[in-house]
Amino acid sequence: MKAIFSALICLCIHSAYAQMKVVSLKNVEKEGIDNMRLANDYEGGERAFITEVMNKTSLIIASAFPENPDPGISVFTQMYINESGSLDYVIFDISTGEGYNKDSLDAHARYAFLTGFDGWKVSKPGKKFSVVALKTIGKQAVIREVRRGDSSVVDLKTALVFQDTLKIKRLYLNQLELKTLPDVIYRFPNLEELYAGDNELQTLNIDMKRLPKLTQLHLQKNQLSNNGFELSANKSLKLLNLKENKFTDIPNTIRKSKRLAILWLGGNELTALSNRSFRKLKQVQDLNFYKSDIAILPRGIKKMKNLEVLDLYYNNLETLPTSITKLKKLTHLAVSYNQIKALPERIDKLGRIHTLYAHHNRLSKLPASITKMQNLKILDLGFNWFTNFPPELTAFVKLQELDLSSNNFPDFPEQLLEIKQLEKLYLRGNPFVKDDAETKYSRQLGQLKSKNIEVFY
Repeated sequence: MKAIFSALICLCIHSAYAQMKVVSLKNVEKEGIDNMRLANDYEGGERAFITEVMNKTSLIIASAFPENPDPGISVFTQMYINESGSLDYVIFDISTGEGYNKDSLDAHARYAFLTGFDGWKVSKPGKKFSVVALKTIGKQAVIREVRRGDSSVVDLKTALVFQDTLKIKRLYLNQLELKTLPDVIYRFPNLEELYAGDNELQTLNIDMKRLPKLTQLHLQKNQLSNNGFELSANKSLKLLNLKENKFTDIPNTIRKSKRLAILWLGGNELTALSNRSFRKLKQVQDLNFYKSDIAILPRGIKKMKNLEVLDLYYNNLETLPTSITKLKKLTHLAVSYNQIKALPERIDKLGRIHTLYAHHNRLSKLPASITKMQNLKILDLGFNWFTNFPPELTAFVKLQELDLSSNNFPDFPEQLLEIKQLEKLYLRGNPFVKDDAETKYSRQLGQLKSKNIEVFY
């Protein structure tokens, strides 16, 4: 009788979960599951259905694991849902640091998914679909970016006890949750590169006389501001990385670095930029203002006479100052992801530019003078407002790559056939690019390909 009762219980459990398989990723092949085939059979679902599954998955994981485990736990899941809304497969993988038994975690997660999804359905999806999710809980292990070698010290403990300090050229104190930069940096007088990014530094004062050979200083992803940052006078520093801090303007102290060539300030909210911000920065060649909340670029930028690379990606610019044409040494200009309606009329004064990224703006025409920029090799005008093909493009003889993706060309622009030296042409996302484009425009596409132009449409 006891055996029959046990068999009935097993049968009930089997029936309850018969329609859903929950398998850890490492056991997929052992269970005879073709994950690649599943991915092809179950299409992407609608946003509402995906959100419903993701929310349910988060609740299951939250109830199955502690709130703040240390080390943290990452749960990767692939869920395959049938037409009725029930789950057919849940494939999962648990990642974590030391201190856990992986097999026990897998068993625990499997039970949580089996019971959590038992009887649960998505509300009337109407077709099969899949959802991929990654949920992390607790403190995650930090994967530090360091370059190991005989000339490098990669942690604070080693820096404190290292004996042959004269041979060290690179010191890595990044991603260590430092609130202050320790004086141990001065143990290495021949230091050339100092990495202290991704910490919690709010103030910093470095005596550069004690680091006479320092050429690179990386301080990205801290909490430094204009008032709490100080560097002493030096002639060694060439690269200063201050990305993703709390600066509102170019810090005054960097003017003491007389040979600074590369200045990266992207990811700061540079709302206090003014004409004075650019004084005494004539030596800088590479300026990064990526994603810096800039609405107006001050005309004072013309003072940076030796600038070669200017990155203004992801800002709020509607225009560029005419003074930008004073930057005669500029070779690389990136103004993508703004709201620019027109390029400067005398952009031809920037005759050395070989790379111009202006995609994701509101351009609908080009200045006539752009035809004189005969050093252009890469020109990206994708995701703009062009409805008519800009004839100026046919003038370039050195152009290698031209991107006109996602504009508003109703028909294939015949003038493209006049361009000679092009290597790559991007036309995707335009209204004329439809399923029949290859047939309808076979002549034009054939002519371009006969010139060895690689066309993406």
